[in-house]
Amino acid sequence: MKLTNIQQKEIDENLSLFGLHDKDKKVYLTLLSTGPNTITPLGRALGLPPTTVQAVLQRLENKGVVAISKKKSRHTYEALDPIVFKKILERNAHEFSAIIPWLQSLKQESESTAKIRIYYRERMTDIFYEALNTKSKIIYEIVSGREFQDIIGEKLHFTLQRTRAGIHLKSLRVEANEIKKYSAQTHARELREAKFLPREITFHGNIMFWDNTVAFFTTKEEGLAWIVESKNIKEMISQIFDLLWSVSRKMETVV
Repeated sequence: MKLTNIQQKEIDENLSLFGLHDKDKKVYLTLLSTGPNTITPLGRALGLPPTTVQAVLQRLENKGVVAISKKKSRHTYEALDPIVFKKILERNAHEFSAIIPWLQSLKQESESTAKIRIYYRERMTDIFYEALNTKSKIIYEIVSGREFQDIIGEKLHFTLQRTRAGIHLKSLRVEANEIKKYSAQTHARELREAKFLPREITFHGNIMFWDNTVAFFTTKEEGLAWIVESKNIKEMISQIFDLLWSVSRKMETVV
């Protein structure tokens, strides 16, 4: 199978995330396509000295993506199935989760100091991953559904990740810009409580907040979002939300 330029670029960028350098990638990909091989023919195929190939193969073995077998005095190298990268990620995530509480205990911050962070274009979706770390296990939002879906895209699966984490959602939505219909069962299954804002409200921006964090989103076309970490701003937005909730009506659902 011949890969497109876009596919090759995606592979190259993702392998870099595992700490593979250019020569590491070339050796691994060549092994993957040729099957088990020895140093000399592998170096010949890549145009690299045997000593360089041997050093690269040793690094790849240490990373756990290449296996070495020995028959008499001859070493044969084989690229492990690419699923190994997913397993490495899962193992690293599991191991790292154990030290997060220790790292957080080292964090010394004043609660009275407000912060702001700005996100552009593709980085806007980073905010959703941050929201999934909410300590209170509830996220609030005031949203224009069509614009919000454009920002989230199809790859994030935010609702699925949120429900798996046991995080509830309380949502105020612009009816004119709504793109989905939900049944009462769907709302319950997806830990969502939702209302339609009064019909005269037709904005296109979005607000999401949790803990002491408030996130503001423009549309995907404008490509700007920012997070404010502030107890005071959170209290203000919470009171605005409660007021709007009291004058909004239950979101109509499908049977």
